[in-house]
Amino acid sequence: MFKNKKRLFLVIGFLAITLIYSLYNIFLIDSAFYWSIPRKIRHLNKLVLILVVYAIGTYALKKYTVHWMMQIWHLIHIVVILSLILIGVYDWYFQTVTLYLRNIANTLLEILISPMLYISIILLNRKLFLLDNTHPAARLNNRLD
Repeated sequence: MFKNKKRLFLVIGFLAITLIYSLYNIFLIDSAFYWSIPRKIRHLNKLVLILVVYAIGTYALKKYTVHWMMQIWHLIHIVVILSLILIGVYDWYFQTVTLYLRNIANTLLEILISPMLYISIILLNRKLFLLDNTHPAARLNNRLD
């Protein structure tokens, strides 16, 4: 079914991230008891979800993509995680954040835990290096097909 181990890791990574994203939406966001969970516990749950998705994506992508694309993956996650941590610290220690800022934080969280960013990196890598057949990653991608 799979021609090599790298493609298998990509598919398993995609399925794992999709499963986590689906479970998050079904059991945490769309549940009746969401607002009964203490705010700090919700923040910690979201941070753990982000870190798990980041670890899965890093592990699955590291052998498939080139170094600079992994740097983009890391940079996006680090910048957004630090922004969310700053918003969370403000929410914990100073005052409850406004609805506008909470919506921004929820959108950033959705971007990080959804499979969209993972698939974007895969598609970008595939498109860029299929155009340049001299690059080693292009030869790898050609062998994946």
